[in-house]
Amino acid sequence: MLNLNAKIRVYETVRLIPTPKYYEFTYVKNVDINSSYKSLTDTATLVMPKKVYTDTKGFDQSLFANASGEEKTIHDFFKLENYIEIFLGYDGDYKPAFRGYITGVQSDITTATISCEDTMYAFKKVKAVKDDDVQDKSDVLNVVSTNPTTNVESFNPKTFFEKRIKELKLPFKVNALDEELGNIMINRNQSLAQVFEMLKDKGIYTYFKTEDLAPVLTITNNPQQHTTAELAGFIDRNFIKSPLAGALVKKLINQGLSLLSSQLNKVLQSISGGFLGKVRFRFRYNIIEDRLKVVTESTKNTRTRVEKYFKNSNTPIYIELGDPNGQLAKTHVLHDDKDDLPKDPEAFKNAATKVAAELYQYAAVRAMESKPSGLEGYFLTFGEPFVRPTDKVILENAKDKEKNGTFQVEKVERSYGENGYRQKIYVGRRVETV
Repeated sequence: MLNLNAKIRVYETVRLIPTPKYYEFTYVKNVDINSSYKSLTDTATLVMPKKVYTDTKGFDQSLFANASGEEKTIHDFFKLENYIEIFLGYDGDYKPAFRGYITGVQSDITTATISCEDTMYAFKKVKAVKDDDVQDKSDVLNVVSTNPTTNVESFNPKTFFEKRIKELKLPFKVNALDEELGNIMINRNQSLAQVFEMLKDKGIYTYFKTEDLAPVLTITNNPQQHTTAELAGFIDRNFIKSPLAGALVKKLINQGLSLLSSQLNKVLQSISGGFLGKVRFRFRYNIIEDRLKVVTESTKNTRTRVEKYFKNSNTPIYIELGDPNGQLAKTHVLHDDKDDLPKDPEAFKNAATKVAAELYQYAAVRAMESKPSGLEGYFLTFGEPFVRPTDKVILENAKDKEKNGTFQVEKVERSYGENGYRQKIYVGRRVETV
């Protein structure tokens, strides 16, 4: 029988940056971790004995008593905004299950409940744009500018966030989307986390992916890792004809997808290794409970619309992707305040056709989120093999043959403690058929 093991490290911090000083606990009563690329923040809840055991590794024994000689409790070590790492596993094989900050500590007579948020917590405290230059230095009254927003032209997540985030010197790596989104208005008092929430409305997801050495901040429009071949097939199946959408548009779409291929492949590559990224499960072997339902693209009668406005035009160029008579699931709006559309009719048609082809590519990765083919729901399994959101799982030996195949992971709920070590794995699109 496998033995459960846990390791909790709590680092003292200075302005949210972990210091080398940490306390290590090798016991915990219960741990619950919720992780999903769809939610901005992963969370963890630990239940610890209120009494600190003196045989815990990593402690200077003199730390266990106050100057008055009174014995310390868990509150003396688990403090708000301390950085925390949680490692879980079997038989001495520890996997990093969570990294983040302590956001709450509550206790009763015998136990303490510690609430944690992943490193996104830090971004809730950092402004998205520096406002050092808001003040007009020539104004003797030092009046703040009346314009409460900053206009970022040709907003690109990669260039914007890499510059802003790296200067914070927080303990993670960045893997950011390289895609121009037109002009973005950012409120001067908005935090980085609020900008991430705003980008979610544009089909861009931000989440921390667990890796061996450090969490990786991932900013992507393609969290389900669709390939260019899948995008091309989806556009063919869901192409809605319009005055602009003809054979030339399809040709330009294919050219654009070939250029997009290298960019998508870069996103697929993990920044640091240590995890398989694809693991295998068998029904009636290591799947404890099955709550999965088969879904197909054709059952989702929806369409997605993308509009792009230009400097000299109040009428957008737009495209729609999906079912012609389907429910409009989402409208994405882009703005280009730098470029004008040509006035010459032939030049206008050529420019509009090119823009339409680009909008189809933009729409495809967003629309595929709302028209999946694969599974909905979850299955329950043991703590190993270790699975993270955006990993792939291979399911085998199902009585319902449609449940066999390779599927993308959307969410993982992890529990560890008195009732063992379990993973509740929520899956989505079908990647491959077994």
